[in-house]
Amino acid sequence: MEISDESGPPLHDEDPLEREVRAVFHQTLGLIHIALVTHYEMQELEATELEKDLYLWFLRFCMRPGNKSPRESRPFLLVACCQFAREYQKYVIGTGVRQTDEHLKGILDREPADVARDFSRSLELLNFRQHTDA
Repeated sequence: MEISDESGPPLHDEDPLEREVRAVFHQTLGLIHIALVTHYEMQELEATELEKDLYLWFLRFCMRPGNKSPRESRPFLLVACCQFAREYQKYVIGTGVRQTDEHLKGILDREPADVARDFSRSLELLNFRQHTDA
């Protein structure tokens, strides 16, 4: 997903928190995309559009007073990803636009926080790899 720099302030004027949010989001984007396309069986275009919404949500979430750093908030990003995808797929299936299979039905029956916890294991690996590279 490409987040345009044209819609916001020039990069040199960008708030440090926004830069950190953008960096954390981009570091997590591969995992998010896998969750959306592979596990929630979204089409590429649907996933890309949801990723844009998810980025805006994460930016606003991290800007709320009293929240942890964007890096520490990454688990909330994964829960939101699973929640967004679950609600979207339930809507699409409920309207008859898309059929479901056993895999998708199984993941939609699970709580988003539980699914995100599974992805958090991948996130822990990502954090470990970043710390060992430093």
